[in-house]
Amino acid sequence: MKRFVSIFCIVLIASFSLTAQAVAETPAASALDIQFGVMAGPTGFSSVALSLNEGRIADNLKVTMSVFPSPNEVIARLANGELDFASLPTNVAANLYNKGVKVKLAAVIGNGMLSVLSSDGSVASVQDLLGRTVHVPGAGSTPDQMSQLLLQKAGLVAGKDVILDYSVAAPAQLAQLVIAGKVSLAVLPQPFVSMVLGRSPNAREVVDVQALYSQLSGVPTYPMSVLVVSESFAKNHPLALAAVLKAYEESVAWVNADPKAAGLAIEAAGIMASAMATPAIPSCNLVFVPSQEAKNEVQAYFTFLHGFSPASIGGTIPSEDLYL
Repeated sequence: MKRFVSIFCIVLIASFSLTAQAVAETPAASALDIQFGVMAGPTGFSSVALSLNEGRIADNLKVTMSVFPSPNEVIARLANGELDFASLPTNVAANLYNKGVKVKLAAVIGNGMLSVLSSDGSVASVQDLLGRTVHVPGAGSTPDQMSQLLLQKAGLVAGKDVILDYSVAAPAQLAQLVIAGKVSLAVLPQPFVSMVLGRSPNAREVVDVQALYSQLSGVPTYPMSVLVVSESFAKNHPLALAAVLKAYEESVAWVNADPKAAGLAIEAAGIMASAMATPAIPSCNLVFVPSQEAKNEVQAYFTFLHGFSPASIGGTIPSEDLYL
């Protein structure tokens, strides 16, 4: 019996030692690598602080940021599960939802930043636009959607009361034509508004689109860009989700507080040249409003867009299930 007990104790001690050694040799859990997609241009400005410190936002969380030239590439990667988060135009988020892509709208990250510019200052008010041609960068773009929406709200007819010209699709090219005086009137977003006003002594802002939207719709502002998260990430990584949202809110605050440093980071990330980004940041309306707080403004915007172009948001107004 004594011999049996001795053997049992030896086996028990040996087993404990082997287990302890195995635990000691097991590597610490690696950092969760979060895939984050942004678009080149102002939609990606507010995210840039997440790319600092090699993307490490916590000891066990790393953000890998990828910059894409158009929404289509971001959409494709969200749809096939390559991205966990993305910064997108608001109507694109609605289209994704209506196509069955499992995403949640986490926050509004940018309100309106559009203006109607006159190259020579000959147009001074909205009334002066009647009968005139206004160049818009790209049919179906956000500037186009807002132009048509505001004309409708004002009781005017596009193509009759105001002519919308889509012959120059690229905002950068259109901005250069306004600076050169070759285009008289144009709807442009930031940072091209700041670029035109900074380089042309004759150019003037005719319409602050945000102020006109508020006046005609009764809604304080419209959400131009949003942060979305894949439904699976939100479900499987609730603590990481909270950490990313906190880091994003801090990123927005940092970009707004220090445009010069942010501009350098924006250029380093491949989002836009700092020479264009830095002067535009104060006018970009970068915000961080959690989706539940922004829901009324977002739903109002979707409702207005659906009223004149259901296809612009994917056919139907998203339900409250869209919101995180």
